[in-house]
Amino acid sequence: MKRVFVLLSAVTLFAACGGKSDATGEVVPIDKVCAYEKWKTVAVEGYLAPPSMVCEKASRKKTSSIAWCFFKVYADQNLAGPSISVQIPTTNALNAKNNSMEDPPARMEDLQIYDNDGNPIPPGSKIRVFGELPKSDRCEFGFAKRIDRLS
Repeated sequence: MKRVFVLLSAVTLFAACGGKSDATGEVVPIDKVCAYEKWKTVAVEGYLAPPSMVCEKASRKKTSSIAWCFFKVYADQNLAGPSISVQIPTTNALNAKNNSMEDPPARMEDLQIYDNDGNPIPPGSKIRVFGELPKSDRCEFGFAKRIDRLS
């Protein structure tokens, strides 16, 4: 059992090293994405809503750091109407900044998320997010496979 745990940990660590993603998929309007095929990479375009951020720790220990955060992405720049929840992992010393975010800051204005090229995405930018819908009734992406800044 210990060997299996060590092997799974090593695979997870290697996969977390990150870098540029080559994920591709059909761009689907946010109001239609929930009806899209499950477990198939798809993209939506819209605007990230930082106030919707909900973060989770890597484990339940008080000393654990934040591992990822969920954000809503809205088709409308005013952050209204249809949306989808997207999970964005945090960066650490072992992985690249591509398609991830810095640890959540104390002030929302200091939030820093990086695109597929590792460049910071300015607040209010339109983005394209690639992800997969889970095989469930929930309409959300798991980890963002790729984040591109459009404007």
